[in-house]
Amino acid sequence: MTDISQKQEVRLQGISICPGIGMGRVHKMDLDILIPQDEIDISQVAAELDRYSRAVETARRRLPEHVAAVHGELSIEAQAIFQVHEAILSDESFHTRVRNRIAAEQKRAEFCLDKEAAALVAAFEAMRDPYLKARNEDIRDMADNLLGILSNRDRSLYRPMARGDAIISRHLHSSSVILAQRVGAGGFASESRALSSHAAILLKGFGLPSVGAVSGLLDVAQEGDRIIVEGTRGLVIVRPSLHTEEEYRQQKRGEQVPVFFPEVMPCRTADGIAVSLRANMENPEQIHLMFANGLDGIGLFRTEFMIAQDGRLPSEDEQYEVYQRVIHEAAGRFVIFRTFDIGADKQWGATRGCAGSNPALGIRGIRRHFLDEMGELRSQLRALLRAGGDRQIGILIPLVTTIDDVQRAKCILDEVGGELKSQGQQLAHRIRMGAMIEVPAAAISVQDILKEVDFISLGTNDLLQYFMAADRDNERVVQYNEPTHSAFLWLLEYIMRQASQIGRAADVAVCGEIASDPRMVPHLLRLGYRAFSITPVATQAVREVIAATRTDHGPGSAP
Repeated sequence: MTDISQKQEVRLQGISICPGIGMGRVHKMDLDILIPQDEIDISQVAAELDRYSRAVETARRRLPEHVAAVHGELSIEAQAIFQVHEAILSDESFHTRVRNRIAAEQKRAEFCLDKEAAALVAAFEAMRDPYLKARNEDIRDMADNLLGILSNRDRSLYRPMARGDAIISRHLHSSSVILAQRVGAGGFASESRALSSHAAILLKGFGLPSVGAVSGLLDVAQEGDRIIVEGTRGLVIVRPSLHTEEEYRQQKRGEQVPVFFPEVMPCRTADGIAVSLRANMENPEQIHLMFANGLDGIGLFRTEFMIAQDGRLPSEDEQYEVYQRVIHEAAGRFVIFRTFDIGADKQWGATRGCAGSNPALGIRGIRRHFLDEMGELRSQLRALLRAGGDRQIGILIPLVTTIDDVQRAKCILDEVGGELKSQGQQLAHRIRMGAMIEVPAAAISVQDILKEVDFISLGTNDLLQYFMAADRDNERVVQYNEPTHSAFLWLLEYIMRQASQIGRAADVAVCGEIASDPRMVPHLLRLGYRAFSITPVATQAVREVIAATRTDHGPGSAP
């Protein structure tokens, strides 16, 4: 058997998430501890109970340094995590269950802690509330911290994360991706196959070289090992040889520095059909990517980045300043802002309210505003109308289900505009209102919806999971979330055919991940789609496949 502790080079093939080359040292997000399975003598029970109690006290004492080491210092996220961990460590009912199991089963503290933590995680999973499900990560983190102390492998004493480190993990959690971006990680690799998850979308948005579905990664890579994350080909190289490192350094140095394009770069198919490419963005810091890639504006600006991890939403004036900055820095290129899309897989502390037996089918997107947070929607619309100034902007409504949703949103927009005018406020020169098509019901009634709005954008990440009844974050059903499935291609064809019948094909765009997928772009072009909003790091690959594709359909233009 090969000893993985030897320093030989190991190459692991995964699936590309975000292109680019990341080189650095391994920083594990998962603590590997061997859980002892053996029984102890009844005479050892008292000592084992004492050992567990001392570990809990040590964890409480070291909690601030543990949270800082693993999650970063002084961030809003770290403060929230600290409070959660403190609450869990103070839960005597949990510790009593661990102690009772030690005494009843005569097993080591590590074994009993692991079992009780798994039971608690299962209980939270059963609640189905996404906010509570998100606490599973904190429970597992707390348990790993205690396990580390019990086995003398306290994770808070691990090598501190340094700029340029490559984070590796079994999972794809948004919190880990945000941490990677905040500390300036050089790359991200995961064993997870949830490649259409929100975390994967964040990795692309941050432009962080990353690879998923890397089998055996955590068995091979050790903390502090040198590692290369080759995002373009989906390759991870652990303990690379000096020759391999030098080869990739030269490749990295030779990577073309993005050129700033003051004008939009035209994009055409092999048979000369014009295609519009815009950018999907998470925050204003990414606007330079629109120019660096010659993109025709921002087709999806996700406004949720402004929401603090503890759930605090920005005030109207705070939003106004951000929107005004985005519009100004876009320098005349069209910007489409999506209103807050909260619920299901997008949870921010106190902003939850998506309870129910199946939150993904419950209160999220525009439903949340209509049912619970109308004031929040009005405040956001006021800020957008004020920020528009003498420019034309787009406002995109998420999770539209019926024509009533659109009509109601339009009425609120008109009311808010009227209020601002009566106050002497200058409003956006023109508002183009759009509906996000993510629900099969909306896709089926797309003609009626198009008659009420200026444009529609297909949010294919959610449209696919709802159409196939397969959670995109659930790795066990990932095979059903395949956009090339004939049934889903039929739905995409149906949407474009319905839009074309009423002369509105030019007002349909695709902003989901399939627009950035070179496998899917030829399908979309041949179905008649001519406007894509893409992850900026995918621009070159998308341009190349468009230029190589021939289609029999006529040209269209962006909404």
